[in-house]
Amino acid sequence: YRVGVDPIEIRLRNYADIDHSTGQQWSSKSLKQCYARGAELFGWSKRNPKAGATRDGRFLVGMGMASATYPVHNSQGTARARLYADGHAVVQAGATDLGTGTYTVMTQVAADGLGLPMEKVRFELGDTNLPTAPNSGGSVAGGTVSSSVFLACQDVWHKLIKIAVLDKKSPLYKAKPEDVTAEKGRLFLKKDASKGEPFADVMKRADLSDIEGSGAGKYGSGYEAASAAANADPAHKDEAGHHSMHSFGAHFCEVRVDSELGTIRISKWVSVIGAGRVLNAQTARSQIIGGAIFGIGSVLMEETVRDQNYSRYTNADLASYHVPVNADIPNMTVEFVEEHDPYINAMGVKGIGEIALVGVAAAVANAVYHATGKRLRDLPLTPDKVMMAGVAS
Repeated sequence: YRVGVDPIEIRLRNYADIDHSTGQQWSSKSLKQCYARGAELFGWSKRNPKAGATRDGRFLVGMGMASATYPVHNSQGTARARLYADGHAVVQAGATDLGTGTYTVMTQVAADGLGLPMEKVRFELGDTNLPTAPNSGGSVAGGTVSSSVFLACQDVWHKLIKIAVLDKKSPLYKAKPEDVTAEKGRLFLKKDASKGEPFADVMKRADLSDIEGSGAGKYGSGYEAASAAANADPAHKDEAGHHSMHSFGAHFCEVRVDSELGTIRISKWVSVIGAGRVLNAQTARSQIIGGAIFGIGSVLMEETVRDQNYSRYTNADLASYHVPVNADIPNMTVEFVEEHDPYINAMGVKGIGEIALVGVAAAVANAVYHATGKRLRDLPLTPDKVMMAGVAS
């Protein structure tokens, strides 16, 4: 503000094309696209460049934004897939679902990877007897477990296709494995879908009740899958470990500050995220909204208060420890930029759990400064702090 440079422009001037902490190239980075799309969705061009200059009656109106980045933590896991002759499949990984959609998303990945409809696939998790998988935390579960599941399904595919192309009674006899694909429980040639047969026929002639495959997914493993479809055949990337791997995003916020009471209300919110391949747009959007609400609570109201004499918490219940409710949150716009990362893992998936929270407090605080002209740095930004800063009619 002191030099008259737009907040987005100053970030673009200081844009890091490499990770300066390591000197490595980014595996992928779509932060510029996040800025551009977020500004468009938010209406950033309508913003008054002067702080404390926009009013609506007794309300001071401000717009703020902030960048978001979160590293990809090294994690690995395994999965097992078993295709049965009757056309259904069971896929297993010792993962957890904390409400983040693991059941749904992994069933989708398995169905795509096996060429089966979702109703024919059962995904099992939450049991220590199952193949090991990472915990749900640190933005590692989605990418690691999906890659493990995908590679396990690929293993099943390679075995099934090998049986078919070596079977003299199969329409796919002597076909090249890479020319074979599948859909809806049926093997067929990519160039001629009429030449093919159901999985059950291949397995019946081979006298197989099931085919089992396994896979080990790992962040930074350097696999590139052309698609999340059957027989995609990920290619190994030896240079994967020489890249810095992060998710990126941008948050945009509009606030209305009551100049008489000091209350802060968020009236508009936009988040745009670049996090590799998005496996399920609906659950991913919910993740970002939930993380942003978490951040809004931390910047506006959430605080643990202790009695200094007895070192006991004085607000250890939901009546006195305030968290955001529906009335505190506006309609939130969330979008993902299309991003291809050939180095991250077999599915090209980055984490989105933490990136949703990073930068939220900064975006809100920047909006409050733009509204009031007062820089508040002590969180949470409660009404008493706003009034003490000299924000008054």
